Amino acid sequence: MAAELNNEKVIARYLLGDLPEEQQVAIEDRAFADKDYLALITSVENDLIDEYVRQELSPTERQQFERQFLASAERRKRVEFARVLARVPERTVVSEPAKWSWRDSLYALISGLNPAAKIAFAAVMLLLIVGGAWLLTATLRLRSQLTQLQAQNQARQNELQQQVEAERRRNEELNARLTQEQQQREQSEESLQKLSETGDATNPPPRSVIAALTLLPGLSRGGGDKASLVMPEDARLVRLQIGIDPNEPYKTFAVELRTAAGRQVWTRENLTARTRGKARAVSLTLPASALKSGDYELRLSGRREGGESEDVGFYYFDVKKR
Repeated sequence: MAAELNNEKVIARYLLGDLPEEQQVAIEDRAFADKDYLALITSVENDLIDEYVRQELSPTERQQFERQFLASAERRKRVEFARVLARVPERTVVSEPAKWSWRDSLYALISGLNPAAKIAFAAVMLLLIVGGAWLLTATLRLRSQLTQLQAQNQARQNELQQQVEAERRRNEELNARLTQEQQQREQSEESLQKLSETGDATNPPPRSVIAALTLLPGLSRGGGDKASLVMPEDARLVRLQIGIDPNEPYKTFAVELRTAAGRQVWTRENLTARTRGKARAVSLTLPASALKSGDYELRLSGRREGGESEDVGFYYFDVKKR
């Protein structure tokens, strides 16, 4: 690949815009890092200009040359300068062959100049070479900046895609929780309906026995003053009054009830707190059949309006049936 890039024909195709983008990038990267290679490109560029003014390019190459070179004011000046050089042998040296190389023409021109003109000519040539090198360097710098912008754009697209995926997973979790809550609500309503239909049609239905317990904040798992729920055998419902700080800022609450072994017994969301006097509590009603004798842990969490869920407190109690 490196030997191919040193080929003057390949460099000429690059200057005419006739190379694939991959090879163009390779030549520009090497020219940016290698000054000798940049000088070789400048030399081939001068040869192309000389062949153009002497009409030695093919029609296709001529069209490519005019599209690539004549679009730049700096390069148009260089073409005009080469065209002037091409006319010098015909005016000054009649005995020479009609066709000279650009090196012979340049030598003849410089030889006929006085010292001041030679200095001015050298300054012009240096300006042209420096201008060409600057133009090529600016092109390489712009290409590098374009590559960086494309990389930043791709990174931004990847970040947005990750955000969309995270939002999709969050929606799926919310839908799953809503489905679970709806199922539990339907089960609770079904249990209450069955309880209301129990008994003979000729006799009045028995009164539903409700076992109630008030849970106060601050009780530890192993404390001696742990709350205890004594539940009669004919109890149909259990109502828990969960005390909270009156200054809690949460709009809604969620309850998760587990056994001491960690098995989930009951969950409920979108509960609201009620205030009686100076006390404030969240009420939870569930079927008595959901509770067995043993120790339980109740986790209460709150949600601010439009915010994430946060733990409010943990409550511990045991159940005893008689």
